[in-house]
Amino acid sequence: MKLNLREFDPGDLDEWYPLEEPEEPQNLLEAFELIVRMAKKSRFTDTFFGMASSTIEYVQSIIGFSPEQIALLAVFLNRSDDQQIQLCELGQFLGCSTLKMLQMENEIDVLVEKRYIRSHETPRGRCFRIPREVIDCLRHNEPYEYERAKICDIHGFLDRINGLVDERHREEITYRELVTEASDMLEDIKDSDFVKGLREFGLHPDHANMDDLFVFIFMAHAHFFRYDDDVALRDMEGFFDNGRVPGRLRYELQSRNSVLFKNGVIENRCDDGFLRPGVFCLTEKALNDILGELQVKKGKETDRNLIKTDSLVRKELFYNESEGRQIADIESLLSAERFAQIQSRLRGKGMRPGVCCLFYGAPGTGKTETVYQLALRTGRDIMRVDVDKIRDKYVGESEKKIKQFFDRYRNLCLNSELAPILLFNEADAILGVRMENATRSVDKMENSVQNIILQEMETLPGIMIATTNLTSNLDKAFERRFLYKVQFGAPTQQARAMIWQSMLAGLTGEQATTLAARFNLSGGEIENVTRKFNVYSILNGDDAIDLDKIIEICQEERIAKKESVKIGF
Repeated sequence: MKLNLREFDPGDLDEWYPLEEPEEPQNLLEAFELIVRMAKKSRFTDTFFGMASSTIEYVQSIIGFSPEQIALLAVFLNRSDDQQIQLCELGQFLGCSTLKMLQMENEIDVLVEKRYIRSHETPRGRCFRIPREVIDCLRHNEPYEYERAKICDIHGFLDRINGLVDERHREEITYRELVTEASDMLEDIKDSDFVKGLREFGLHPDHANMDDLFVFIFMAHAHFFRYDDDVALRDMEGFFDNGRVPGRLRYELQSRNSVLFKNGVIENRCDDGFLRPGVFCLTEKALNDILGELQVKKGKETDRNLIKTDSLVRKELFYNESEGRQIADIESLLSAERFAQIQSRLRGKGMRPGVCCLFYGAPGTGKTETVYQLALRTGRDIMRVDVDKIRDKYVGESEKKIKQFFDRYRNLCLNSELAPILLFNEADAILGVRMENATRSVDKMENSVQNIILQEMETLPGIMIATTNLTSNLDKAFERRFLYKVQFGAPTQQARAMIWQSMLAGLTGEQATTLAARFNLSGGEIENVTRKFNVYSILNGDDAIDLDKIIEICQEERIAKKESVKIGF
């Protein structure tokens, strides 16, 4: 007997309705939705598992797992939009007590082990999330199987370490799991200069204490991904399983008896001639002999977070009249000769020599691309600041990072023939109104970061451009410091027609006008459509312009205009 789910009230399991013709799921997501509907307030009783047996068997035929594990996975998937799913919340949905949910932890651990769900500890207790890659496999009616991608070089190694560090921060993996995977990756690239350098310095996993090796890897990660040359003991604490640096490791680092010190890999940070015993940095020797493949020189600016002008691709951009006039002025200002003249005159009049610009407007209107094109046309590199990488959970670290960005920018200005453009992309989070009488530590940190940026803008030696989607919450102090404030509006119909023809060379003027009149798309959205049409053309082996297909893609471009279809989670 099966439930007639069209008549079934999931909150009332006292009545069951037999089906004349069994309702069979057509795919995994549909099966999971059926299970969720039956599981609500079911208390996971034998009655529930009996009623859901055929649907569970369908899921088992594809991904395996026990009936209990499949039912739990279905309930987790129903909350897949939540990054901190708690057992007590699932218990409320199922009508189960907390003790009943605790009894199911062994089944949940199997799902965690198979990586269908990820587990981490929070102040609220153990929480869970469903990885996106799992959902993608289930959407395609396929089981998810975790397979570690093989690493090919030091760049891939550090990229993967960055992901593992994030997982460790969220406590989704243990310290030992992190170190084990790092060791496996080093085996992948065992013939690289990087691993050979580790062996020469006594840091290869075969003959080193893994804690020492991890300290070096962590410091290399901080150097390249956090743009932080200094690592303190407290920075490492969150990575060890008990939240504390092991006593032996702590003692050897503080007393300089570590193999890292003995072999000249790390040294204490020195400020004004005084050593800081709990703060460490990589030596010139380590950067050259171990990390030389990355072409790093300590004490000199590197290509980290620097976009070189010769890597940029020239694009034709179309502006409305007001935008175009202001962008032309800025381009003229940024030419080498004009910029030097303007800075000299401003200094002579006791005014700020730096130039700060704000580009604001809706997404897809060309703000960031305009910065790239300005850099390309004036021969300037771009130092890009990712605002999300500024914030740090430790007190004072966010302020330290923003100062480091401006210090690096000043060094770049001094050592470059042309001052690069300092780009704060999507800077909404740091340009907002400062909190008055802030009491929370987070608010105090945000205010401190904003105050530092305001101070740095006063003495900026070069060019700063910030892009943002929002201006309604812009702090007045920031507004006053931006010399140019350019609003990027939606392109006019005439501009849209020109954008269409510039991106699809085979498009006739009439076709471009038709598309521009019918679809009020931004430049970014038009680019998406043309990219998708190019993919379609390659897959079908036909380069001819198919206006009907382009119109179909335009209709698919904006998600918000589609009718949403609920699938259960």
